Amino acid sequence: SAFPLYGIGSSLLVGSSSATLGLVLVLTNSVAVLTIGWILKLILTPYDKNVAIIYFMARLNEASLLAIYAIVVYNGADAQSAIYILYRISMIGLALGSLPLLRMLKNHQLISALLGWFGIIGYSCVFGGIVVDSLGYVDLGLLMMIPGALFEITFGVWFIVQGLPLEPNYESIV
Repeated sequence: SAFPLYGIGSSLLVGSSSATLGLVLVLTNSVAVLTIGWILKLILTPYDKNVAIIYFMARLNEASLLAIYAIVVYNGADAQSAIYILYRISMIGLALGSLPLLRMLKNHQLISALLGWFGIIGYSCVFGGIVVDSLGYVDLGLLMMIPGALFEITFGVWFIVQGLPLEPNYESIV
């Protein structure tokens, strides 16, 4: 949902006659992000309640901060100032909250080790990309975020095709 909803929506928010559509798209992204977090929390709580809560809180943080960003920009705030703070904090929270999730998914063999490591490396790159971007190296920061974006696409397709078990295999938990 990030590219069509947040990406297009946030670009429409700034100096566009379609700012209202942009606001709706970004707010819809926040609902999608929160829904993903909630669904995974429900599925993963039997495996590791703490990790499930951490991941949900990371998604809640992301959804809330991106929604606030959209609302303040829609109401006339400078997009660059808002995005520097809110977007960066939301992406750092997502990256840090996703690392324990991916470790847990990999360790319980809910995803392959390869996919797990791809995600861990991808979200580590997202974190690093945001830090590098914050230091003024915007192009390098954007480039560093590519592995995370590729993981999200890969994981999304895998999740739709393969899914996660609704009931845990308690042998893999012990």
